[in-house]
Amino acid sequence: MATLGCNYGYGDWGNVAEVVHMEELDYDDQKEYAKKLWQEDPERYFGWKEFCIRCNQLPDFFGTRHNPIPIDESKL
Repeated sequence: MATLGCNYGYGDWGNVAEVVHMEELDYDDQKEYAKKLWQEDPERYFGWKEFCIRCNQLPDFFGTRHNPIPIDESKL
């Protein structure tokens, strides 16, 4: 797996911290939190989302790199 770099999404530790936080939430709260992140900084959010998909993090929410789940963030 290729390294995504420190400036990708929320950074090396920030990406992991956001994943850990999302894992503690139920699905509806995950949707609310993802929308909040997207509204605050769409570029960082989409970098983090790509990190999650490429690294198979939060597969129930984002899917996996082989089977991503399409999400329309504006409808969360």
